[in-house]
Amino acid sequence: MRVLVTGVTGFIGYSLAERLVEKGYTVYGLVRFVAQNRRVPENVIPVVGDLSDYHAMVRVVEATRPNVVFHLGALTPVSESFHQPVTYAEINYIGTINLLEALRRHAFEQLRVFALAGTTEMYDTLEPIDDSQVFSPKSPYAVSKVAATYYNEYMWHTYRMPTVTVVPTNSYGRAHVGQRHFFIEKVITSMLLGVNEIKLGSPDTIRDWMFREDHVDAYLKVMDAALNGKDVFGQRFYFGTGKGYTTRETFEKIKELIGWEGRAVWNVYLRPNDSRKIVVNPEKAKRVLGWEPRYDLESGLRRAIEEWRQVLGLA
Repeated sequence: MRVLVTGVTGFIGYSLAERLVEKGYTVYGLVRFVAQNRRVPENVIPVVGDLSDYHAMVRVVEATRPNVVFHLGALTPVSESFHQPVTYAEINYIGTINLLEALRRHAFEQLRVFALAGTTEMYDTLEPIDDSQVFSPKSPYAVSKVAATYYNEYMWHTYRMPTVTVVPTNSYGRAHVGQRHFFIEKVITSMLLGVNEIKLGSPDTIRDWMFREDHVDAYLKVMDAALNGKDVFGQRFYFGTGKGYTTRETFEKIKELIGWEGRAVWNVYLRPNDSRKIVVNPEKAKRVLGWEPRYDLESGLRRAIEEWRQVLGLA
């Protein structure tokens, strides 16, 4: 079984590729040629290509001949998308088209699963996110992912290309790739490094936080279901704990687990059109795929804190 993972240097793509290698698959990781590429997991075969270049995607597809594709490659910092909307469209939407069309034209026969990474940012609702909710994107990033999702579903309905869209909630656990600028990562690392004050955004937004390993399990469950003949193609599956916490509550939980004695300064970094509440209804994923989160917020935070202690040399 040959598997192509785009976004292999990202925190989910990296862990997913590691798990696929452990399962004995031949794993290829798409990387973009830049001056300082982040590392690729051990025993993953790197292939170089830019998603915005269709001919590069053809070369990648012809070189890898994948049976399974996990398309996680994207520009993801939401706040930056307001400054670079065209670039986000080129990578996230046009890049998805380029990859899908390269696969359709050059690797259709052997392709058995194409799983696209969606995002809960595509929705703006106070209700739990599931198939009953409609898209309501509030950022250029979200718009680009809505467009990519529609194209992914179009490929199934028009060509019977085996596509699925994975919609995960906000995830954390980035110590292994050293990414500190997301909310939970910033709070954990700042507290561990002993700063006295942390500047943050709104304390009142509600998020359904999912630990990295549960996120990776979601992709593996989608793949296993598809390979075993379950009716999953052309659909969206939603992954999260189903429980929401305000950013203040999450901050206080981390503070308690670490024993930090500093203070937060709220409402410093505010994102335009930020969603007040993002909570996922995971019942469809549980029913159809047999997926269940293994970590609640406290157990996930405990593991994330320990991983950051190791990475920061504080253990």
